[in-house]
Amino acid sequence: MKKLLCLALMLGLIFGLSGIVGAQNSIGIALQVEPSVLNPITYQDTETGFVLGAVCSPLVSLSEEGDFITDEAVIEDFKVEEDGRIYTFYIREGITFHNGDPLTAHDVKFTFEAFMDPDLGSPHHRYYTGIEKLELEGDYKLRVILEEPNVAFLTMSRLRNHVLPRDYIEEVGWDGYEQDPIGSGPFQFVEHVPGSRIVVEKFDDYWGQEAEIEEVVFRFYPELSTAIMALETGAVDYMPEMPAEEFMSLQDRQVPGLSFGTYQKFEDHRICFNKREDSVFSDPRVRQAVAYAIDIPELIALTRGDMAIPARGRIPSFHPAYAENANAYDRDLDKARELLAEAGYADGFETAIYAPAGYRERVQETQQIQQQLAQIGIDVEVVTLEWGTYLDVTAEGEAPMFRERWSAGVPEPIGFVESWHSESSWNPIFGTYKNEDVDRLIDEVMRTVEPTERWVLYQELQEIAMDDVADYPLYWPLIGEAYSESLHIPDNLWNDFKRPIYYIQFWTYN
Repeated sequence: MKKLLCLALMLGLIFGLSGIVGAQNSIGIALQVEPSVLNPITYQDTETGFVLGAVCSPLVSLSEEGDFITDEAVIEDFKVEEDGRIYTFYIREGITFHNGDPLTAHDVKFTFEAFMDPDLGSPHHRYYTGIEKLELEGDYKLRVILEEPNVAFLTMSRLRNHVLPRDYIEEVGWDGYEQDPIGSGPFQFVEHVPGSRIVVEKFDDYWGQEAEIEEVVFRFYPELSTAIMALETGAVDYMPEMPAEEFMSLQDRQVPGLSFGTYQKFEDHRICFNKREDSVFSDPRVRQAVAYAIDIPELIALTRGDMAIPARGRIPSFHPAYAENANAYDRDLDKARELLAEAGYADGFETAIYAPAGYRERVQETQQIQQQLAQIGIDVEVVTLEWGTYLDVTAEGEAPMFRERWSAGVPEPIGFVESWHSESSWNPIFGTYKNEDVDRLIDEVMRTVEPTERWVLYQELQEIAMDDVADYPLYWPLIGEAYSESLHIPDNLWNDFKRPIYYIQFWTYN
């Protein structure tokens, strides 16, 4: 009897069953990492985007084919003029924020200005530096005038799908907003219990399609096994972006009560290098040696099985800007040792590779890379850090190498390459890189209206950056997600551009 009581208490602690006020129509979503900061301007992690995507409304939306549309978006129409130099947004009337304030063009303008403000520290800051002027024309029309044409502007600078409440933030400040974020989305923020959960509930005055789910609880599971147990036992109903091994195992076991979905994400997984002058990896020959020593098929077999495609360049192979001629550095240990000797490291050297502790696949892959690099005399220490610390350490140049993933904005693939620009706000975060030809080509991409010509420019700049090993792409993933069969998720959300987690208002639950 005592054993049963202890087991019940343990399960209650694991799944956070005590102290949660749950609505009758409530679902749980398992997150492997706790969101870093509930601030659309400064966050860097995918998990924060999941939460804020439910709370905020996007400036512009995407169709299943990747075209810009206004369905479920803050704007009811938009116009592009002068080959992408002037963007005019017509704001939908009748939208209110969760505190009852109306959403107007003043709020859209304020959000643009927040991204433009270097003091606020957005890693997307550079995407907005080309704005020459923001012109209000009444309460529901905003013209964004750029210094020069930029055909990628809507992909890069659509406010990260969040329009912010100007008056509320001016009243409570950014710290106050992070503690109690409001938006105009289908769900409103209820509470954040650090280390446990974030709760949002249906916003009854939402201007778009009313959500049928009453409450969503984002639960945090630092231990992957605990998250899987929660999914199997019904303590949570949905798990996004599952590690491939667990996803395939659940599918193979045909776990009762679970359904599954997959999509090809606009994302790459890669190794980044600290390329600052005082780093051993400032020498491209050392980076090339590392690339030749890494066995990508071995890494994929270790963590993802059939759910990944070896990368060649950074833009996935299903996109026309894919660089099929970029150097993929097929494994060649003799070439790697030769390059190290040329760089003055014939006897190898000691270094470290960092990975976020909450992502088991990344940790496993860095451990495998540690063994692979040992074969060419590079003695690598694997360092795992909690997510927030990992972000700080890598951005400040303390990590010689680090294991990253990058999700680019769609449909234009500029996000895959923009961080290589010497003036990009992402450049120092990912180790610094400067190549004048790459800078010129990125600038030219943004000015080139004709798509076919743009794809060629993308391909050319990827080839140059891969010769430099600006970073080393490993693979493009196929994403698997599992969910309760009581959840009904429309089929049209399982694609590269939509993704179910960002459209919870369309889910239903029995």
